[in-house]
Amino acid sequence: MIAQYDLKVGDKIYPLKYNNKALRTLEKQLGMPITKIGRKMQEEEFGVNELTEILRVGLIHWKPDVTIDEADEIIDEVGLQKASEAIGKAFELAFAPPKGTGEQKN
Repeated sequence: MIAQYDLKVGDKIYPLKYNNKALRTLEKQLGMPITKIGRKMQEEEFGVNELTEILRVGLIHWKPDVTIDEADEIIDEVGLQKASEAIGKAFELAFAPPKGTGEQKN
């Protein structure tokens, strides 16, 4: 099960989760495979439009009809830097191995 990262703003919590549905949606919306999306995120090559869409897609599991305007409002509340960091942390959780499936240590 994919863990979510809670983006906290005052008393509000915006749960980001990049499950398979979200990743498929991102590939479709951004027109590139998830590996390229991840690489571009690491190299900080995305603009505000892409960052906003990535945030919006990460909120779909919480609010299926979340709009780009709502994602804009969240970014305005937290700032671009904090939103970007939260997306990065949520992506790390999405690609972490499931608990109990790690390599055995001798």
